[in-house]
Amino acid sequence: MAFKKRRIFDLHQVQAQQMATAASHSRSHPIQHHSHNPIRPQHGFRQIGEWFTENMRNYCQTTSLHGFNYITRQDISRHERWFWLLVVILAIITSIVLVVVSWYWSQETPTVTVIESSHFPTWNIPFPAVTICNFNKISKTKALSLLDQMKVPVGVNRSELHNLFNLTLLPVDTMISNDSLQIYDRILNLNNLTLTRLTQQLSPDCIDMISSCIWKGINTRCDSLFQRIDTMEGQCCTFNYFGGISNNFPEKIAYQVPKRPYRVTGCGYPTGLSVLLNPMISDYYGTFFSGYGFRLLLHDAYNFPDENSETKVVTTTRESFVRINPESTYATNDIRRMDLSLRNCLFGGERTMHGLRRYSFINCMFECRVRMAVDLCGCLPPYVYNNGSYKVCGVLLTNCIIASKRIFSHALANLNFSLSIVRETDSFPCGCLPDCQSNHYVSESTTGRLDMSYFANRPSFNNATDRILLHVFFSDLMSTRYRTDIFQNWLSALASFGGLLGLIMGFSIVTAFEFVYFLTFRPVFNYINRD
Repeated sequence: MAFKKRRIFDLHQVQAQQMATAASHSRSHPIQHHSHNPIRPQHGFRQIGEWFTENMRNYCQTTSLHGFNYITRQDISRHERWFWLLVVILAIITSIVLVVVSWYWSQETPTVTVIESSHFPTWNIPFPAVTICNFNKISKTKALSLLDQMKVPVGVNRSELHNLFNLTLLPVDTMISNDSLQIYDRILNLNNLTLTRLTQQLSPDCIDMISSCIWKGINTRCDSLFQRIDTMEGQCCTFNYFGGISNNFPEKIAYQVPKRPYRVTGCGYPTGLSVLLNPMISDYYGTFFSGYGFRLLLHDAYNFPDENSETKVVTTTRESFVRINPESTYATNDIRRMDLSLRNCLFGGERTMHGLRRYSFINCMFECRVRMAVDLCGCLPPYVYNNGSYKVCGVLLTNCIIASKRIFSHALANLNFSLSIVRETDSFPCGCLPDCQSNHYVSESTTGRLDMSYFANRPSFNNATDRILLHVFFSDLMSTRYRTDIFQNWLSALASFGGLLGLIMGFSIVTAFEFVYFLTFRPVFNYINRD
């Protein structure tokens, strides 16, 4: 038995029926020209509605969107058509909601950081700055020499000079009486000294603390590698530090100082920095530690050395190996072009710092604490770089300096609140945004007893029983590199939205063009073909 296949929709047949209907209508109702009887608006609206309904019916019968053709099919019951209409409406609402949610998520987290490579060459990452701070803050030799040279005002006991020298340590917990501060101020004025100059004169010299230096396997003059800087730990010696606007190298070797941080092309301690340290035990005069040795700070070459640095402690008669596993994070050009309110990070040259060369989150937080200290005391602490725009605190403001020093021990400056309150903070502290690009130096240390036979054939190190041999180096040729990129660009957004619409409704660019075609181009083509 043969079955005849029924066509659901024939475009030519529909057009022929429309033209036949129009012709019969024109014969039964000839056109009458009455200029005084215009067409009623209701009749025009009804024609537009019929035209729109007819085109939507044709669109539903021909589109590839899921479920639309069931709405106008005549071979199914009316209830089934209403059911499919409800399904289509729900699908449209679901698609719109999911697209809006996807867009909201992309705006809420506009950037994302991912691992780009775990085999990024370490020679593309600058070697870290190595800052060495002696436990002893005051040289005994310098202190005794200065005691003999300094003048004492009338009526002041010379024993006050010892207390004045200890004042340069800036204790955190002990406040000093105003009478003692008045005496210290009279002594400094009589000798034309300030607290800052006194600290510089009493601090041990780097050339005395660092006996020998080897950089990348080559014996190098230590005074061409290390410079003395002011830190929260007092006067320290730093290698590969470029954070300050100026440096403290001797003028005769200033031309040898590189313009950018050092790099290494290998791994292992022969390719890094090796220094022989002399704690000068017999020269100890003022310290906060009960032992003899140095505090080692590892940080980015452009960051100020503070509590955020990787910290290691090396003690006498020990050989220490500090292995560094660097990690690098960079941002794409799309991040740089983003608005600051969206990316929530800053590049190194996008904000000017007061006394530091380049912006970083650590430098910004440090200068924020400095500003808080200035607001508290009206002057700048002596251990902070000053370009001349701030007054340096004198000895009479020592108690205020001690109080301001506590600010630097807080993680979020003066935000001494509970964690629940800090979490509700809408903005970053002090307006300091995170770094878009940064280098992080994760380190591990191994310590063993120093082999004294190392100095057996070295006459200049006969009294080297208390020395420290330190090696700082990259532990591997490869490192981890992270990439900060936008969460969704126009291509990924198009793929995300298209995937959601295609999954639920079978939507594509062609179906969107079909909708525009049935409402615009097709009526025009029908009108042209009819004429």
